[in-house]
Amino acid sequence: MSNQTSDNNKRIAKNTLLLYFRMLITMLVSLYTSRVVLQTLGISDYGLYNVVGGVVTMFTFINGTLASGTQRFLTFELGANNKEKLHRVFNTAMALHGLLALVLFFLVETIGLWFLYNKMNIEPGRMDAAFWVFQFSCITMLINVIQVPYMSSLISHEKMDIYAYMSIFDVVMKLLIVFLIQVVDYDKLILYGFLFLIVNCISALIYNIYCRRHYEECKFSRDLDKKIFKEMMNFSGWNIFGCASVTFQGEGVNILLNMFFGTYITITA
Repeated sequence: MSNQTSDNNKRIAKNTLLLYFRMLITMLVSLYTSRVVLQTLGISDYGLYNVVGGVVTMFTFINGTLASGTQRFLTFELGANNKEKLHRVFNTAMALHGLLALVLFFLVETIGLWFLYNKMNIEPGRMDAAFWVFQFSCITMLINVIQVPYMSSLISHEKMDIYAYMSIFDVVMKLLIVFLIQVVDYDKLILYGFLFLIVNCISALIYNIYCRRHYEECKFSRDLDKKIFKEMMNFSGWNIFGCASVTFQGEGVNILLNMFFGTYITITA
């Protein structure tokens, strides 16, 4: 019992240090990249990128509630050492997030696109760029929704080292993006949105490959469980108002500022 407690303490300390290291690297790189991106895109395009991405993000608050539920159910079954039910939980979570991705895609491409063209305050001549950034953000959203079960499985297994390494990989790619948008002769805003999409695709692919190779439950099949599906929906329902409040507080303020004042003031929100 003493050895097990010692091992748990060491694992907790290691994971904590890795997450602090990840946070430090991410913060330092973000301080540099934010300034360079602002200079390269300009105030208006930088604000446009934030607010257009915010329109897409407004639709994803449900994903946050499902993500916490998925992680909870995977962690519980992993602790119970019930491999069969753990596999069913993962498959059910994949089906649930796949369904959510389809619903969000429909809402974003109908209500979201209408809102972009009819309510957003976009500078003349930049609507085409806003459209493409909107589409890139939509695809990124779908990728993030679908990969939630893989991320939840990774966290449930407490593999914070992989999570930290991938976060460092992301910030290194952001540095590369900053370099590319400065040297490539193309619309900076569209290029920036496209490169961010590529980085998200690569990160999602790496996470998926790692989880499939190391965790048995991450091999998707049609082994679904309606009871687990209902339990996950009920559990997630308790968090929906909290996630919605956080999302609307952040992105909603940006969108309101854009509607009344344009893209220049959006970045100050």
